[in-house]
Amino acid sequence: MNVKPEGWAWAGRLAAFAGLFIAFGLVFGFATAVIAGLPGAEAAESIDWRTVAPVLVAACAATWLLAVGIDRRPLSALGLRPGPPGLLELGSGVLAGLAIIGAAILALIAPGWVSWTVSAAPVLEGLNVSALLLVAAFTEELLFRGYPFRVLHLRFGPVPAVAATSVAFGLVHGANPGVTPLALVNLTLAGVLLGVAYWRSGSLWFVTGLHFGWNWVMAASGLPVSGLDVSVSGLEAAVTGPVLWTGGAFGPEGALMITFATVLGTAWLWRVAGSRSRSGSRLSTTTGSPDDNGGSLDASG
Repeated sequence: MNVKPEGWAWAGRLAAFAGLFIAFGLVFGFATAVIAGLPGAEAAESIDWRTVAPVLVAACAATWLLAVGIDRRPLSALGLRPGPPGLLELGSGVLAGLAIIGAAILALIAPGWVSWTVSAAPVLEGLNVSALLLVAAFTEELLFRGYPFRVLHLRFGPVPAVAATSVAFGLVHGANPGVTPLALVNLTLAGVLLGVAYWRSGSLWFVTGLHFGWNWVMAASGLPVSGLDVSVSGLEAAVTGPVLWTGGAFGPEGALMITFATVLGTAWLWRVAGSRSRSGSRLSTTTGSPDDNGGSLDASG
């Protein structure tokens, strides 16, 4: 950014981002609906794609216009490094997500609260849903840990940025099927986990991988993902444990087990992501000289 968003300039930037996102979302959503309804056009394989794709394009367009077009910053200033470095960060995030949510599911298996039956599952359908989960994770990270986080971080510092985006992240899932007060708390804590990972690593690819890995493990285990029935494998889970610890119909994210896993995972990522950023160059939070190589969002960088 050319100038630090003093006063109420930060609010103007966030309002511009929200306005552009909504406007683009309406345009692209309408275009998608029209194309899907054209004579001779095949129906979409999944209504989720027709819902997610316009949101993704709108988020990308709003981010590019404000970060690159208006603020004159490279996308790497948001933690989107191109090429192999970005892919490596994405892969590292996926492994971190697998580890955190995998540990929580193992804790549910130990007392026998979850068991599985196996049925045939089309490979292509599993790949399709996996791709959808990746796109959805990237879209949400653009909206919550991308440009808005950057604006809040520059104006108020990392802790308020993490807090504000985490609350918004939790509330936006409030309409999901079967949501409970504990689920909203856990999703807000998940926002804290993702926000801390972004703050410490400076990589939007890393948190996208983390988000995707988290959701993919639940889907591959046949468990609901934030109350949604999403499956990428032939595993069908039978949950028999207490709802307080298993989450019931909402899935593990509505369980006390995830509360502990998220808190411990956040502490772990504080160290791991911070160590990763120290191995490379930090991403400066000053407005004069962006560091295109990625790194921590710490102001001391």
